[in-house]
Amino acid sequence: MSSQRALVVAVTGHRLNQLQEAERPRIKREIEHALEEAEKAARLATGSLARCVLYSAIAEGADRYAADAALARGWRLITPLPFSIERYAEDFADAESKEHYQRLLWASRRVAPAPDDLIAQVGGGGAAPYAAVGRMLIEKADLLLCIWNGLPPKGPGGTSEVAALMLEKGGLVLWIPAGGGATKLVGPAPLPRAGTFRRKIHEALAETFVRAARPAEMRVA
Repeated sequence: MSSQRALVVAVTGHRLNQLQEAERPRIKREIEHALEEAEKAARLATGSLARCVLYSAIAEGADRYAADAALARGWRLITPLPFSIERYAEDFADAESKEHYQRLLWASRRVAPAPDDLIAQVGGGGAAPYAAVGRMLIEKADLLLCIWNGLPPKGPGGTSEVAALMLEKGGLVLWIPAGGGATKLVGPAPLPRAGTFRRKIHEALAETFVRAARPAEMRVA
């Protein structure tokens, strides 16, 4: 396998209003651990240091935890957005959050608002931009970090839907339970073909994380 092969990781997860304050430090640690192990897995798969890229929509909460952790490890950050930069800033109420948003935009290698044709294609009414950005996140991803409370989707573009779509396209999911518990490795059915980059990533991650079947609640809205 060429050492030029990059590991592409995406993140989906809940915003701060759905993450209990007491759980946030643990979630941050689990994300940091997941990125560290993903990096090790990529090194094993390629036989050398692999370039690692994180796709994050940089919303408050899980998205930003992962973006901050990835940048701290020297990863590249790509930021698909559901709206224009200016419109998306309206999603964040306080000055500190807006400043964090701007810092991550500056750190990103590429910022890509969801195109109108994709938004129209996915549908979903007012949730369509979020559903569209969910698809942009996983389009090139090998692995998805999913910070999820275990509940079924409330509508298009939700955390569990993005994870379900990732599995359906043959990608891997690391599920970090938002309310506590061990991080779980969820693979697609069937697993990627033996000897492929993604299969090697799966095998390496399975040495560290508990393998689990896809929960019934991890589904498309």
